[in-house]
Amino acid sequence: MKKDLHQQTPPQISIDAIWDRQDVTIIDVRSPNEFEAGTIPGAQNIPLLTDIERSLIGTLYRQYGQQPAIEKGYKLFEPKISTFLDQFNQLPKDKILAVFCARGGLRSQVITSFLCTQGYTAMQMIGGYKDFRIWNLEKLDQFTLNHPVILHGKTGVGKTLVLYQLDNTLDLEGLAQHRGSMFGAIGKRPVSQKSFDAALLKRLEALDNTRPVFIEGESRKIGNISLPAKLFGQMKTGRAILLEASISKRALRTVTEYINKNPDSLREIRETILKLTRDLGTKNVQNLITDFDEQKYQSCFEYILLNYYDRKYNFSMKSIQFETTISAEDIKQAAKDITTYFSPAQTVHL
Repeated sequence: MKKDLHQQTPPQISIDAIWDRQDVTIIDVRSPNEFEAGTIPGAQNIPLLTDIERSLIGTLYRQYGQQPAIEKGYKLFEPKISTFLDQFNQLPKDKILAVFCARGGLRSQVITSFLCTQGYTAMQMIGGYKDFRIWNLEKLDQFTLNHPVILHGKTGVGKTLVLYQLDNTLDLEGLAQHRGSMFGAIGKRPVSQKSFDAALLKRLEALDNTRPVFIEGESRKIGNISLPAKLFGQMKTGRAILLEASISKRALRTVTEYINKNPDSLREIRETILKLTRDLGTKNVQNLITDFDEQKYQSCFEYILLNYYDRKYNFSMKSIQFETTISAEDIKQAAKDITTYFSPAQTVHL
């Protein structure tokens, strides 16, 4: 392998030119930790350097300058060429390879140049992930939802379940992999803010913005994720629908979601209940733990819903004017009622 790849100027491509294109395979050559922290939707991680190697190269660069770091980079890459090419050989041969690194620098330059010498149609993405991140946030700030419809309701009422039954929806909790509550991360793998923002833009652009877009009512924060200010503002001014269900049905759905679907998370759920002491008092929490340990999950969560979640919900919902109220005792029927209410024939509502 020639060690002048960093001096070559490979073909380049912009972020706009690769976004949502079917004939492009996006390759992220950053280290695994960088990739995990956030990447471009659909990108495949084929790292030039491991996390440890990247740290080593960075130390060399800071202490001795660019040239020693470059030389060390080639030494680390050469033994991996065969394995590296094996990964690329698994990719579709009829697609353009758009390669990016952190800032559109040496890593993507070297890999793109190398791939071109191997006969691949490869292009270096201008600006790397840093420019993508700026571009992503600008796009989110420019996006306007024309007809947002916000589904509100107390915890356990089934807002997410109803959302699954509807068409043209924006599932923010699904994108964040968090339910937006104290128990919200149980059974989930919450994503980073960067990953959320990228997935959010992708989903927004896939919606039919000429029709009502159904969104579950959320606070500005979903776990550690913050919703874009513009989107949150549109949600606050969107048409508000209230879903209602009995406390027994709400508790049953809560038990199904947290206990039945996550039998390996009982210890985590128990520890979370213990954190409610400040809000519910020591004696009440002790009683809840007793019920929980005795597998009296229904009564346990009925108490939590009524005395913790409902109090917070009632306070936060005081300023909302609901357009209509729909029963969510039956999820499918609730979805049908919402669809009928917002159908084009019901022009009186629109």
